[in-house]
Amino acid sequence: MKKRFLLGALTALALSASTGVVRAETTLTLGDIYAADHSNTLADKRFADLVAERTNGEVKIEVYSDATLGNERELAESVVSGSLDIAPSGMSGIGRFFPELQVLELPYLYKDLDHMQRVADVIAPDVQAAFEAQGVRNLGFLYLGPRSIASKRAINTIEDMDGLKLRVPESPLYIGFAKALNAVPTPIPFPEVYSAIETGVAEASEGEPATLATTKWYEVTKSVSLTKHIWHFRFIPVNAAKFDTLTKEQQDIVVKAAAEAQAYQAGLVNDFNAKALEEMKSAGVTIVETQGLDKFAERLATFQDEYAASLGEKAVALLAKVRSVQ
Repeated sequence: MKKRFLLGALTALALSASTGVVRAETTLTLGDIYAADHSNTLADKRFADLVAERTNGEVKIEVYSDATLGNERELAESVVSGSLDIAPSGMSGIGRFFPELQVLELPYLYKDLDHMQRVADVIAPDVQAAFEAQGVRNLGFLYLGPRSIASKRAINTIEDMDGLKLRVPESPLYIGFAKALNAVPTPIPFPEVYSAIETGVAEASEGEPATLATTKWYEVTKSVSLTKHIWHFRFIPVNAAKFDTLTKEQQDIVVKAAAEAQAYQAGLVNDFNAKALEEMKSAGVTIVETQGLDKFAERLATFQDEYAASLGEKAVALLAKVRSVQ
């Protein structure tokens, strides 16, 4: 009787294993360029914690910050090729594969963070459709902005942009943005910016206050000018083939965890920026309230339309959709 019971138990265990009840552990690798204390990286970690908790450890996400796995372009290329699983990324990264999405990062396009979140809801299907064509799935959005300029000379008015050697991401949009303001665009990978400014290869770089603070770029510029020129999205792309190896239940958990991480990060943005400005001010940095931002916006309004047109009809239509959201 005992032998039959034991045999039955072993048979049941074998059957459960063959039907997938006993599941193997899956580890996903996530790479990001930002420092460990940046709001985007904190969202990465929240995402990983939620997934591990809700899958009972069956799915784990290992988070690598500080560009340890590569710069933004390299990380995005790795997700598309499948050598990396997840890499939160903006237009200088994953956006390079989807030209029409570049319009989502145009200067002076969004009013504030709340406006961006409303836009995210509207454009999510467009982003997903574009990503699928490259074997990638978008898990959600992260938010950055408003970008301003850390520079060795203060930007008091638009005229101070003339001839400024401005470090920009390796992106045609940012190169065009700098040229429209009569600056000299200097494309430099994110991890190399500090030394580039320190050695004079560039005079300035731009980013949201939290980025300017966590990168310590202000140490080599001594001034931050609040041009507030760009609010922008970062996406959370996952390699679709890797995502498809997860069970339906696990996929649902990952998607919901990403949505919660997105909401968590959005709640950090404004406070992190305010704290960053205070931190830099306390470090002796001059915070400049740039005047005449309407002149910046007017100069760049034409650039918005011209840039969208250069990308084709899909980009023009997407820009119109963004502009329709109030």
